[in-house]
Amino acid sequence: MSGTKGSALRGVQATGRRLATTTSTWFCQHLPVSAWSSVCSSSISPTSRRQSTAAAAAAAATPAGAGPDAENVLPTGPGSTDPARPAPSLDASTTSDDDLSTLLWHSSPEALRRRKRHDEPPVSGIQTPFAAKFTPYSPSKVLASFIRRKGRRFPREKWHVLRSFASNRYPRLPGSLGQFMFKQRIAHLRRTGRSFYNISGLERYLETEHEWDWRIKRLENKGYSTSDLAEWSWILQGETGDEIVKRFVSRDTFKPFFLMNMVLGRDKRIYEAHSLAAIFDYISRHYLEPRKKPEEERVGPELRDDAFQVMMNRLRQHCAAIWPAALISVAHLVAAYIETCRGGVGGYDEQKWQRIRNRVFNSAICGLSKRSPINPYMNVRHNWEAQKVLLTTSVTMRPHLLITQNGYRSIRRVLLGLKKTAEERKATIRSAKTWPPYRLAWDGVDEKRDRQEDLSRSAKAGIMMIENGTDGPPKSSSSHMNVNAIWIAAIRATRNVREAWIEFQRPPRPNLRPIADVYAAMLEKLYAAEVPPGSQLLPGDSPYFVFPVHDGNLSAYEISRLTPPSPEDLYQQMRDGNIRPSDRVLEVMLKNANSLEAGLQYIKDGMYSAGARKALVGWSENVEQICTLPTRVFNAWIKLLCKTHSNYISPDPHSFSHNHIPLAIKLARLYQKGNARAAHKDKRPWHIILSALATDKFIMLKEGEQPHLNTLKVFMHVFERTIERKGLDIVMFDLLSRMVRKSTTTLAFETRKAVATRTTTEQNGDPRMVPVIRSAAEKLHATFKEITRPVVSSDSSARFELPTLQYSLTAPHILRYMQALGCLGNARLMLNLVNWVIDSWTDPRILETAREPGETEHEVLNLAFAYFIEMWPHLPVDEELKNMLKWTRNKLAALRHTQGCTWYLPPDGTEDRDRDLKGTDAVVAQRWISRQLSDAPRLKCKSEMFRKVYNEPRSEGGGADTSTGRGIQDPEVEMSDDDDVLGDELRRRRV
Repeated sequence: MSGTKGSALRGVQATGRRLATTTSTWFCQHLPVSAWSSVCSSSISPTSRRQSTAAAAAAAATPAGAGPDAENVLPTGPGSTDPARPAPSLDASTTSDDDLSTLLWHSSPEALRRRKRHDEPPVSGIQTPFAAKFTPYSPSKVLASFIRRKGRRFPREKWHVLRSFASNRYPRLPGSLGQFMFKQRIAHLRRTGRSFYNISGLERYLETEHEWDWRIKRLENKGYSTSDLAEWSWILQGETGDEIVKRFVSRDTFKPFFLMNMVLGRDKRIYEAHSLAAIFDYISRHYLEPRKKPEEERVGPELRDDAFQVMMNRLRQHCAAIWPAALISVAHLVAAYIETCRGGVGGYDEQKWQRIRNRVFNSAICGLSKRSPINPYMNVRHNWEAQKVLLTTSVTMRPHLLITQNGYRSIRRVLLGLKKTAEERKATIRSAKTWPPYRLAWDGVDEKRDRQEDLSRSAKAGIMMIENGTDGPPKSSSSHMNVNAIWIAAIRATRNVREAWIEFQRPPRPNLRPIADVYAAMLEKLYAAEVPPGSQLLPGDSPYFVFPVHDGNLSAYEISRLTPPSPEDLYQQMRDGNIRPSDRVLEVMLKNANSLEAGLQYIKDGMYSAGARKALVGWSENVEQICTLPTRVFNAWIKLLCKTHSNYISPDPHSFSHNHIPLAIKLARLYQKGNARAAHKDKRPWHIILSALATDKFIMLKEGEQPHLNTLKVFMHVFERTIERKGLDIVMFDLLSRMVRKSTTTLAFETRKAVATRTTTEQNGDPRMVPVIRSAAEKLHATFKEITRPVVSSDSSARFELPTLQYSLTAPHILRYMQALGCLGNARLMLNLVNWVIDSWTDPRILETAREPGETEHEVLNLAFAYFIEMWPHLPVDEELKNMLKWTRNKLAALRHTQGCTWYLPPDGTEDRDRDLKGTDAVVAQRWISRQLSDAPRLKCKSEMFRKVYNEPRSEGGGADTSTGRGIQDPEVEMSDDDDVLGDELRRRRV
């Protein structure tokens, strides 16, 4: 028996021996009776008390179907006269002849997995009350599952765990809260007259009034009461994660650690950074500040390192999902906890605390290396900054904190994703373009350079790891997995397809056959695009590009021998080798397929059922069949549908290529309906669909319809539903900016030829698009306002250095939003955007990658400023706007002089004829403004015309809000009020 299994079995046997000495009569001693009405709004009088051992044995002889637990009773067989035996119990307290240690093993996760495969017989016995401080399941997870399922029926295994949890009489806080919520749910169902079939039979396992009074007395000795349980139950019953956090911090009282971990659970949907900022503030005031006091002055339990690590990991996951820049704040939180771990506290000596500090430190280093699901390569700099905070903390402590092997690997993993430094770029440029990539000496300085200077930061970290005593890869019994991983890494590290093919044909071990993932790495190289001429990319900068092949002095025979096959031939070679394509291979092939027929063949090769293939083409709506596909394969299929979508109806009556994007929307909704994990976090299919609609795809449902109007309506519907269910992100804002610009362009130009010749449409396109574009423009302005809303932090959380903004805006986002505003002809909002960018220079955490000259984002941001200056003469402006522009220039000049601002605003009238930044946007803006002016005579006054254009609510008193008695306080709304300009333009045209 292995050491791990032997230790687990010994622990289970010891737990079984402790449970065997505990009887239910110990908990049923005589206590004062109190009505349950003090706990719930209506009293509960259980219809049946718990049975004794003899009564339970007698109940086991009753026929199946009698009693509240009848749905969980197993028949003995068809035609059998033997009494039905009860369902198996998955806890340690059962009355049977089996040893309690065996019963505890049956309730372990391994036993559950084996029972799912139907190769393990069920456990006999009847559930009886028991008292166990530690159980094979997590009480918090069981309680979270109970809250999450609501009215849905519990599966068999989960029902048995829930029943065991309800029968545990040990007075721990999660169990007490569970008893409270169980009885509260049953009382609510009785009061409302609803059916509680999903928890039928649960009431018989709950505590009696005597036992509940005994539990409450035990809790009062710890400082808790029934009101605390009621408050915790109210907190966890919030509809959304943000509402739960708001309830959690509403009262400034100490709450137990398990409740904080449940609030930060993986199933909670937290979308607002303000909620996470409130969590940081609460942890600082209630969990960390008391640790700084002497032990005799502390109030509340000690925050143990295991509880803190769970809390830290869950907080890190939420930050990585919606607020990647806050990973640095998580590192400051860990550093603050490590600083409070000192000797003489909690009865531990200094050596014990040093081991705790090292454990927490390395756990945080490994956790902060995990990439963010939102733009992982762009946000990897936040991972590195967070790790640097912990490394700085390690250096300042005495003795220093030691980095483990996994800690070094986590650091190297983050360093590999960072942008190259100047030294690394210099070393990469001086590498030979042929294989092997020897370093070339360009001058005498290169000749004198040490070889160590050409190593990357990741390689230097690996050398440091070996110098500190950690040598070589980890020893593992599954060494073949490591060999294939090394093979895959060698293929991905190559610069072009020829080098990748050489590595593919050179396995790490003789006669080692490539597996499907090795083929996937090679297929990625074959499908990757070649780096465009003049690009600044270097090897290792992007996995989506390969560099051109240099033949050097190779002969024609060597060139032909080293030339890799086509992707289709390599895939057929894999199939001829009787290798089934893995999910990674299917993802690569589906993304690069050119037809649905080829994609269906790939899925068929992956051994997926015919029902799944029928569902993928819309022939059935079987959710279970669609959900058999992994998330990455399904997202690749959505990308294939959007890629093969046709903008025109095919004359072939059997073709539905014009309906691929509507089919993709339908499939994504069905897939996420049946896949809870994908519905919770995965936005990728919706990003793919919205990206296709915002670029060159249109939706034409019927012949003769206006495709641009349908496309805009479908886009806005999907956009609003996605934000409502999954929250806002920077990708959605960027796609909305593109869609607004695309819609205004199609309104001004009828065909692509008209766009090329800049011939505007006489009828201004479909007039039905105008109100939809206005609504989309209003949504765009509101989204930008939400994205730029600062996150307010309190004084307690100031030490964590919380980021100013939740969303990481970059220069390309600013440029595309500026172009959308230019097409709308809104000069005031464009100037407002320029002022916001200039004001952000004082905060180094905003647009931090667009500050250094020579960087790509710095050039893009200057392009946005140049575009604004080129569009300015073509927009309706008045003297007030002109004065504001002068004030903006003076402010930028002062920043350049005092704080070294590197941004540049060109002079008025400057126009780059070589690049022509504005393109057709000036014509689009004029046509859009003309549309607003043409609608003006039908309006009563110019303020109504403004509300028609910008969809603003009606207010009386010269723009004042009569409901509150205050004027307009929002500077963005005030700056967007350019009805005077439009009114002057209208009067001039009438004259």
